Amino acid sequence: MFLKSYIGQRISSELRFALIATGLLLSLAACNLSRPASPPTASTPTKTIPSQNLSRSNLIGLLFVKKDNRNNEFRGEIYPIALLLNDRYLEVSNDVTQAIRNGGSRDRILQINDQRIVTNAIKDFTIVSNHQKLGEFQVKKPVVSQFTCSAVITGQGNLQSQSSLPTIFEQLSPAGGFTGSIGQQTFDETWRSTIAISQAPTLAKLSAPSEADLARYRQAALTFGKAAIAKVANAGKVNGEASVESIQVVDLDQDGSPEIFSKVKQGSPANATQSLNPICFAAVWFSYRAGQPQLLEITQASVSLSGSQRFPYDLLETIDINHDGIQEAIVKRTGYESTSFEIYEYKNNQLDRVFQGAGYGC
Repeated sequence: MFLKSYIGQRISSELRFALIATGLLLSLAACNLSRPASPPTASTPTKTIPSQNLSRSNLIGLLFVKKDNRNNEFRGEIYPIALLLNDRYLEVSNDVTQAIRNGGSRDRILQINDQRIVTNAIKDFTIVSNHQKLGEFQVKKPVVSQFTCSAVITGQGNLQSQSSLPTIFEQLSPAGGFTGSIGQQTFDETWRSTIAISQAPTLAKLSAPSEADLARYRQAALTFGKAAIAKVANAGKVNGEASVESIQVVDLDQDGSPEIFSKVKQGSPANATQSLNPICFAAVWFSYRAGQPQLLEITQASVSLSGSQRFPYDLLETIDINHDGIQEAIVKRTGYESTSFEIYEYKNNQLDRVFQGAGYGC
């Protein structure tokens, strides 16, 4: 009886997944959503997806732990970013902001979107931070959750270990929060987040670089960053010296030679009298070949004319999403009251963006 029940649940889960995935593929074909700059090969979507293809899928998202400051309660939610299916990344976030603004019932919104909610089919996730497994999380139900001005469907659930949401909250990086009112609801929340993945690869943390290596990486980052900043419009309005804000050392292709993500900032120090001075940012990727720093394809730079100190690019994690032995880079882009995500694949000594989307904000 147990075996029959288990098999029935498995078949039901795979059928639900196939329906959701088919709908996403058809939507992608019709609307041209989330198309990468150099699209990978993908078969033409059909009305059914063979169950053997399910093993080739992977759902990447964020675990948000939200602390309600009014009653000191914690909620865990999976915010889906992208579904890797048949070698392409599909947009799977569900923004229902307009429906909420039109006075729609949350229960009715969930009912209407039932076949598009990917966490109805994929419920189990490994929580990862800095190449280390923090625990397992299981989605219990879909909810309409508020992300500042955006209403998004997420998967609410619990950790599947002895760790608790308050404990995990203390281990995670700050991810903003929300204080205000939407309709009849009042919010006062603090958020922290990290990567959640449905099919986790083997995780191996890179050994820490020496102080001498870090000094060498910082010098290369500063050189590349200053060159990138010099090419940006309005960069001439920026005063002050350029400096390296942070360095993240990874090994995307596991060849023992590091790839480095660095943040370089130029502008006057933040204080009350200089808060509106323009600041320039550069996010620089580079690697080493034959002992020499080599700039990778992605170098992004921008100017904040309002003097905002918040860096607009963050490397959230590097992790092997497609299980080919090479890690992908997951990047968060932060704009004026907006947040979105990008995924990059490392091929032929360059980074190619293969996904952009899953945004929220005002």
